[in-house]
Amino acid sequence: MSDLSETIALFDKSFDAVLRGDRPRSIAVAVSGGPDSMALLWMLSHRGQTDGFSILAYTVDHGLRAESAEEAAQVGEWVKSWHRVDHHILRWEGEKPDSRILEAARAARYGLMTDDMKRRDIAHLFVAHQQDDQAETFLIRLTKGSGLDGLAGMRPVSELNGVRLLRPLLDIPKSELLLLCQRNNIPYVNDPTNENTDYMRPRLRATQEVLEQEGLSAKRLATTARRLARAKAALEDLSHELFVRACVEEQEEGFLFDYRLLKGAQEELVLRVMQTAMDVLRPDADYAPRMERQEQLLERILRDGVFKSATLGGCLFALDRKNETLWIGKE
Repeated sequence: MSDLSETIALFDKSFDAVLRGDRPRSIAVAVSGGPDSMALLWMLSHRGQTDGFSILAYTVDHGLRAESAEEAAQVGEWVKSWHRVDHHILRWEGEKPDSRILEAARAARYGLMTDDMKRRDIAHLFVAHQQDDQAETFLIRLTKGSGLDGLAGMRPVSELNGVRLLRPLLDIPKSELLLLCQRNNIPYVNDPTNENTDYMRPRLRATQEVLEQEGLSAKRLATTARRLARAKAALEDLSHELFVRACVEEQEEGFLFDYRLLKGAQEELVLRVMQTAMDVLRPDADYAPRMERQEQLLERILRDGVFKSATLGGCLFALDRKNETLWIGKE
């Protein structure tokens, strides 16, 4: 892309797609002050003039750098005259962890924003993840041995803490967002964390030129993630059908399945039935069990002639060979 009219047209198309026909009176936007989120807010501000919605722009001061409070206030100064934009600073108070700080900061950031949104009865949170972020997510998950679901990347629409998380920039490269800022005099800050090679994302970012020379451009990686997401959606539909057919009894404590139907189905679908049951039974779990452990348990359930029961992720898997049923319940 080089013509910004194409970029804005693509944004408008994605904006309509992620809203799925909703016409909210108010929306929220996560604005760090970086070029991606400032470009997103600028485009939303212009769209808001046409569609008539108001915008609550959140900047979270994590308190992890001495200059973070000043930068958050600076964002507010920059956008105070933007049409239909109301800027709010949220602060991550209290003691900070010594390890996994980025993960903790992310959880705190989304928790602060979604809690405030629910108090204001705002249901849609826009975030500025773009094409390069999607490509990096694909590579990170590839290094961790993720399956199809992980490699499908970030979804344009997802649910988080009871609000809808919307990503309309996943098909737009960062270079276009930078150009949008430059041509429209949109100010922004650069977070030094994005250049800190102690973290994986900046290290992967540093290899971008080499990857592109080998044909692994951000666009191609993001396209691959989108195709995998399409396959994931199809498998989710098929696994849901299997879940409904095979589940012979549903209780608060668990699910009883027809083992014969599970054993005759494709392993990927059975694995997804197991995952769905665990998700329902452990709604507050932060993470699913590692894929390797799920696959090992599936292998035992389907092929180990002496398998009786096992636990995984806080759930009990018990096979009744006489009645040919599999129980998946709370441990």
